[in-house]
Amino acid sequence: MKTKTIKFLTASLAVATLLTTGCKKGDTGPAGTPGAPGVVATSTDGFIKGTFSGTRRDGTAFTENFNFQNYWGTPSGTLDSTGVNNFTFRISRGVDIFGANSASISVNTNSPTASTGFITLSNFTFTQSMSSHKEFDFSVTNNINATATALSYDKNTGMFTGNFTFNVAGAQNNTGNAATITGSFQATVTQLYYFVKPIGNANTNIVKD
Repeated sequence: MKTKTIKFLTASLAVATLLTTGCKKGDTGPAGTPGAPGVVATSTDGFIKGTFSGTRRDGTAFTENFNFQNYWGTPSGTLDSTGVNNFTFRISRGVDIFGANSASISVNTNSPTASTGFITLSNFTFTQSMSSHKEFDFSVTNNINATATALSYDKNTGMFTGNFTFNVAGAQNNTGNAATITGSFQATVTQLYYFVKPIGNANTNIVKD
């Protein structure tokens, strides 16, 4: 066994020597570009905030405040047009990229400067620790619709604001009981543009508004 071990080590050393002395070192390539940070940067602009109230599954009434201000990897908000007299504002906000607390809204209007619109709330989640072994969790289980009021959009600054009140049925949230979400939003939105190539014409930049 000892002889076999010595032969194995001798052979391994010989191979290592050949690899070290027998291979020509290549030219050094250009330095690579450092990669992006592993965690998406957090940005803050505006908010989706308010109060929600209802009844927990155990029958306990609750009223909680929320204020979601952060967003990651996307514009602060967007304005898009999908047709004549059809405009959509979209805003998403959260608290922590690693946490669940967040909300996304879209507001459809017939004009960018309309004072009212059709608002949809999605992905609304609020969690809060109650003790070392308890946590309060409220979330909507599907999209909730309502009328947005007091809308204001400044095309020069991109500032978009408004108010909302959602009456959430028991089947639309995880408590199983009716709830109400009331609040407001504010964000600087980016108007979307699309590069369009009309048939039979030269390439043209079309502004969708």
